[in-house]
Amino acid sequence: MTFRVHMKRHFCTIAALGCLLTATLTSECLAQAALEVGIDRSNLTKESEAVQEKTLHDIHALHATWFRDALSAVAKPELQARFINEVRLAKQNNLKILVNVLPSYLDYDEPFANAGEDFRKICGWSGGDGKLSQINLTKFAQHLRATLDAVKAANLAIDAFEIGNEFDTTCYDADVPVGHAASEKEIVTWLRGYGEFLKAAALVMRDPNYFPHAKIVTFGIAHGSDKWDKPWRHISQPAAVVARLRNVNGFNYLDNTLYHVDGYATHIYPWPGDIVGSVRGTLNQDAAALGRDKPFWVTEWGFLSKSSFPTQKGETLSQGIKEILATFDSLAPSIPLGPVMFYRYDVWLTDNTGQLLPEASVLSGYAAKH
Repeated sequence: MTFRVHMKRHFCTIAALGCLLTATLTSECLAQAALEVGIDRSNLTKESEAVQEKTLHDIHALHATWFRDALSAVAKPELQARFINEVRLAKQNNLKILVNVLPSYLDYDEPFANAGEDFRKICGWSGGDGKLSQINLTKFAQHLRATLDAVKAANLAIDAFEIGNEFDTTCYDADVPVGHAASEKEIVTWLRGYGEFLKAAALVMRDPNYFPHAKIVTFGIAHGSDKWDKPWRHISQPAAVVARLRNVNGFNYLDNTLYHVDGYATHIYPWPGDIVGSVRGTLNQDAAALGRDKPFWVTEWGFLSKSSFPTQKGETLSQGIKEILATFDSLAPSIPLGPVMFYRYDVWLTDNTGQLLPEASVLSGYAAKH
């Protein structure tokens, strides 16, 4: 990296700070507050080495800075080897890597009680999930350490950890009730369950033998709709509930003497009929509940259905992607944003043969300028 690049980044940091202090949302300020772009490709650990290699090469070629996938902590040698290969390929392609740390069925003492057809109808798969309040944290920590040991043995590094995924829904944490809004008692159970899971994961990562300087962010909030989510399967006002992790029976699970989280993860899937309003509404709600002391990492963003395009207004998918990115830029001076990670590579950016779609050029063009 040249001296000029260092100076440019230093200048951009000062300029962005100046924008915040003066609250002047000029085009020059917005241009300086550059966002890092990432791309998700979930379950890449289950693919062949050839698919892994092409995927990470393509993501780098799209000018992404970050890559996101789930961390395989299930103590299966073949999955662990593929995960290590994935991390190696990410680094060979000059990508930072965010791994989504999830519990495995092996981390529980009993089989998932909610597995079956009813769960499939609600969540889309039949395997079920466990209650975080009932996870065996000793098993979880052992499996996590085994994976991180393998990463260290390969002389590789992980840049950031997202602790959990959409735990404000019953599809990822069975402590979230189905069919009704969570009671205060159920919220307290949820807080304790996720808080202890977050703490267990953070203590492993902060171990000097692993990655004490890696970033740690909370789980990506799904933002289930009180109006449209039927049957009810989410926590209402989830950011406000996450904020309550600062005091659970007197303990602060977000900031304490043992560890600190570096940011709050959130997922943004706007209604195509009002993209700007949806993105702004979600991020403003998150910031109002959690504050602006830490950046919001948008670890997933995009749309839920291709059939929504073109919209009734005639807006194409490419235009929708541009509109989300422009809205992130407009919010960045007032709401601290970390990386923004598009979800996902193999569904929205490539066809069935693996060839890049036109929408990929929109993301690439934006990332190249940032």
